[in-house]
Amino acid sequence: MSPVDAPTPHSGPSAGASAPSGPAVGGAPAADPGALTRAGVVLISIGLILCVAVGDVLTGPDANFTLLYLAPIAFASWLGSTRWGLALSALASVVSNASDLQARQGAPLPGGVLAWNLMVQLGVFVALVLLITGLRERLEVEQEMARTDALTGLPNRRAFTEAATLELERARRSGRPLSFAYVDCDGFKHVNDSLGHREGDALLVVVAQVLRASTRAVDALARLGGDEFGLLMHETDAAVAAALLTRVRASLLAAVERRGWRVGFSIGLATFTEAPGQFDDLLARGDELMYEAKRTARGTIRAATFGPGPGGSSAPGSVPGPLPATTYAPGREP
Repeated sequence: MSPVDAPTPHSGPSAGASAPSGPAVGGAPAADPGALTRAGVVLISIGLILCVAVGDVLTGPDANFTLLYLAPIAFASWLGSTRWGLALSALASVVSNASDLQARQGAPLPGGVLAWNLMVQLGVFVALVLLITGLRERLEVEQEMARTDALTGLPNRRAFTEAATLELERARRSGRPLSFAYVDCDGFKHVNDSLGHREGDALLVVVAQVLRASTRAVDALARLGGDEFGLLMHETDAAVAAALLTRVRASLLAAVERRGWRVGFSIGLATFTEAPGQFDDLLARGDELMYEAKRTARGTIRAATFGPGPGGSSAPGSVPGPLPATTYAPGREP
């Protein structure tokens, strides 16, 4: 068994440091290129308000168009922002009352009545904006909570699955390699049983903090469940991934040693020269390598390369067959 020896993680182009964007994990999902911009939403809303105003003038003062003004205001509040929703509320109120005045050329209303109508209509519009934006913000919070691990604050398995699926599509288009690391905390059960669940939770939080601080912004990091963490490295080949994981593992060992926890870390590192067919293939290879490390040399990094080329499987887009040749990093038995 030979130690993993590779260049500094940021030294090669495949490290992904210069990539314009990486997997979207833990935050909002990646933007849809076909989605409307905020400016587009506002322009559409203004156009709809003006269309309603034309109908308001043509039908005269007897028909009330207040409900029709609500649609563009709600549209701007949901897809735009609260500020634009309020601005369009004011615009709609002014346009509506101006349309009413235009229709009543022969019988204008007293100034007090006009002011009352304007304030009532504005109040209805503002109430709708506050209701819509409050609902939208609550939905965003719920969506974020559904994608975040409550204990560590890292993205959870669901968020990781979404980000990894997008990254696999990107890798298929670019033809660049990517690497996935499956990190398991050896000895976590002993900490939980001997020191209590509070100490076990503290251990997981420290591991998450070290992983977040030791990895790159373009990489996707998540807690997959229990004491297991996943790291998907954007456009990263085997050598760079091994060097990065060696540094990460050293940081983890230093952090737990400072707290007096006798734990180690078994890591499965799967590098794909060609993106696998499905996310489950990627996860399965990292999981297999991690358990291979736990069985044969606990506390080590077990690495393998999959896909066309030396040391990998030959079927494009798939990873069948036995594990290819692997390398180790020296470990510490907890």
